[in-house]
Amino acid sequence: MRKAWLNIKNGFLSYSRGDRVGIITLSVLILILLGANAYVKRITPKAYYTPEQFEEIQAKWDATRQTNKNSGLLSLFSFNPNTIDESALDSLDLPKRIKRNIIKYRAAGGSFKSNDDLRKLYGMSDSLFQHIAPFIVIPKAAVKPQTKNISRLTLETPSGFFDPNTASEEELEHFGFSSYQSNNIVSYRNSGGTYRQPEDLLKIYGLDSATYKRIYPYLKIDVRAEAEKEVPEELFTVELNSADTTDLIQLKGIGSVYASRIIKYRDLLGGFCNVNQLMEVYGFSEELFATVKPAVTVDTTAIKPIRINYAEFSELIRHPYFEKSNVNAILNEKDKNGPIKKLADLEALEFVDAEFIDKIRPYVTCR
Repeated sequence: MRKAWLNIKNGFLSYSRGDRVGIITLSVLILILLGANAYVKRITPKAYYTPEQFEEIQAKWDATRQTNKNSGLLSLFSFNPNTIDESALDSLDLPKRIKRNIIKYRAAGGSFKSNDDLRKLYGMSDSLFQHIAPFIVIPKAAVKPQTKNISRLTLETPSGFFDPNTASEEELEHFGFSSYQSNNIVSYRNSGGTYRQPEDLLKIYGLDSATYKRIYPYLKIDVRAEAEKEVPEELFTVELNSADTTDLIQLKGIGSVYASRIIKYRDLLGGFCNVNQLMEVYGFSEELFATVKPAVTVDTTAIKPIRINYAEFSELIRHPYFEKSNVNAILNEKDKNGPIKKLADLEALEFVDAEFIDKIRPYVTCR
């Protein structure tokens, strides 16, 4: 044994120094790998359950899930979302937020024309809709499109003529204008505007060429009476959507500070749609407004509407009429259901109501 060891030792020493270092390094690595292999075998986790036990547990879980699913379906019943009362709605197996949004949407004047309209409700997920879809019953009578006052007016043939410089809102609605258009026509007149020729009506925000062609045969402007009006020689008016600070400071009571605030607020709005919006300018008092109101007009064609289907959060939140809550609701609606086709569809959303829709209507477009 001793002789064998001496032979190995002498043979090892016969190598060069570099060869001896390499042999030692290789030997150490081999020992480390052998030790690591033995350690890994010891710490390898063993299965807690056998394959047969796991299959048995899986089968029990699937059976429990199917039982719960079937019991949930049994608690649903057929219902019409347009007519179901609150007590019956409470007994329906739906999340509370969905029930609340159904009532809120109906209270705002909305109606469900098809089953898919319930998808637009805030909080309605695709899986929940598929769950309740077989129980939604909307009669064909409810699918008829809603008819507003304008549909009644278009069925009747107006008689006589009207002058937009003198007609009241009721008279304008009689000739086929919507209440929104009638209000804008009278507001423009009250703010100092005058209709000198029929085409001037096309300047009114919300009045399209189709409406203009329909009412044109009944339009009659008394040019003679208009010419006979006494116009003060020193009458000075400012159009708010095109005026600069030099124009505004010529108004009585308006200095450079108020002029800068008016232009800054106009830029945030995208243009004034009514002279009464001057009261929204910071620091504008009722006395000052009463002083400047006769000398200002508004050209609504200068308004720059926001394309709501393309607008991002930063663009919407910059507008004075938008808040974080309704901006997030609108953006979530676009992400979930695609482009917004008409503003009325937004009334079903949380944090969005009819008053808000009317307020932003001049400043957004769905195109």
